[in-house]
Amino acid sequence: MSSDDARNDTGGRPAPNRKVIAVSAVAVAVLAIAGYAVHALTGPGSSAGECVRITGADGDSLAVTPDDCDADLANFRVGKVVDGADAPCPEEGVYTEARGQGSSTLCLLPNMVEGACYGPDDRGFGGLVRSACTGEATIKVTKVIEGSTDTSGCPDGAGMSYPEPPITFCVVPADL
Repeated sequence: MSSDDARNDTGGRPAPNRKVIAVSAVAVAVLAIAGYAVHALTGPGSSAGECVRITGADGDSLAVTPDDCDADLANFRVGKVVDGADAPCPEEGVYTEARGQGSSTLCLLPNMVEGACYGPDDRGFGGLVRSACTGEATIKVTKVIEGSTDTSGCPDGAGMSYPEPPITFCVVPADL
């Protein structure tokens, strides 16, 4: 088969790998579930760019604590702080939303680095945490594209992107 035969009508790019698409869908679903679970934020305030970790839960509220972005349990980064406790984050459903004690909402995105693997957070708080590169639900970040939400720069176009700050995480199944 020639390289032209391996391409489809996607503008000359190789057809997306079904397994990569499935793992990306799992990662987005895990983050969406985490977003639904986070209704209130306790603890100190946070600002855009700061990394945080979930430290506990009390009913529908999650305790969120600022943490060093290099810490294994710092699984979220504050993408944006929006005014108003009921104010939506950009592109609703993309971010994990944490309601502040005051009148703000934290729009959280995953804190992931190139070359690391991430699996579901088994502490029951939602989201992804750094993990060994094994398991069906585990992804590996192959590339981080700062300043862009275009996933076409990812192998097979498999990635997760966020508009504020603009960032794309290119991901593949960790067991490949």
